[in-house]
Amino acid sequence: MNHIVLRRLAPYRRNHPASITVLQSHDQYSGTMSVYVIIARILPFGYPEERVPTADLRIHDNQLAQTTKVDGVSIRNDVLYTNSSGEEDAGIRKRSEKGLQKLHAALQRMLLPDEAVFYLARARSPLSILEQLTAAWWTRALAANAIVITNKRILFLPIKGDGSWRESVRAAHWGDLKEVKVKGLLVKNMTFLFHGDTSVTYTNFSRADAKKIAAIAAVLIPAAAGELTSAAGLIQLCPDCRHALTQGQYSCPGCGLIFKNEKSMVARSILLPGGGYFYTGHPLIAIIPAIVEGFLVLEVLALLVVGLASTKGMHNVFPALFVLALFWAVETGVTILHCRRYVRDFIPEKRDPSRAPQGLAITGG
Repeated sequence: MNHIVLRRLAPYRRNHPASITVLQSHDQYSGTMSVYVIIARILPFGYPEERVPTADLRIHDNQLAQTTKVDGVSIRNDVLYTNSSGEEDAGIRKRSEKGLQKLHAALQRMLLPDEAVFYLARARSPLSILEQLTAAWWTRALAANAIVITNKRILFLPIKGDGSWRESVRAAHWGDLKEVKVKGLLVKNMTFLFHGDTSVTYTNFSRADAKKIAAIAAVLIPAAAGELTSAAGLIQLCPDCRHALTQGQYSCPGCGLIFKNEKSMVARSILLPGGGYFYTGHPLIAIIPAIVEGFLVLEVLALLVVGLASTKGMHNVFPALFVLALFWAVETGVTILHCRRYVRDFIPEKRDPSRAPQGLAITGG
């Protein structure tokens, strides 16, 4: 009988691997085996009214819950402006107030009903080794993120150099999180482990931010236990309507918002000096590749003129052209590598001026 039960549960376990726990118990006297199935409640991603955690959940023993609104955004003063021990800190307050101003548009669009901001931090999204080796001084621009901790979710918001939002957002519900691990000495890396057997590591947290987020997670993860979403992990959301997005599909199925795509990025990277960076909205980063690639084009033209002017000179032109072509290929490949990351963050195309973000709690997944 037990094997029949397990076989019938198999399809459900594949679709919701984090939702089922199967416990087997062997009776040493009767020799029978019992199977107990524990099924956690599965909620659609982006569900508007989770039961827990509530916005007034107490985080620090020495602080009472204090929820206020700043320009229409709900915040928890007792958490946002304090350190990991719940002690008020003027430096944290100043930084957080500045962060709220920079991210105001994002928070107005992305926060769910009864969702309050608990904490703001800065970090970098995970980079591959190749991206780190080729990014040089613009690594910070390539991966800069604001991390917004709320009572319901963690929002990962790519940001510009001035701290403003790039209109891209990834989110994870506390109910989907299994554990938050902190590693590192001076600079901390945080790994978010999900019930869906996936994980993601964000890097370059300050020590203070890492300790604070760990303290919040220690309260919110148990409070959200059993509140699984169908995503069971990190998911990309539309910045206009909060609908779940699918990698490789550069339009929102909820509101029709169009995003920049990889094909256009690759074409511009190949055909225009610095074109990939200009396309993804990074003109300052584009300057150096544009100068280098422009110089290569001029070198090629000069070599062709010399080769055509002399038959003997043509024999020396081909090796030089090969070296320049190889250098151009490497430079273009690096541009495509970096810009692919930007495009996969779902950068909206320029909107019709008459179009306004919907700000509706449309769910996906």
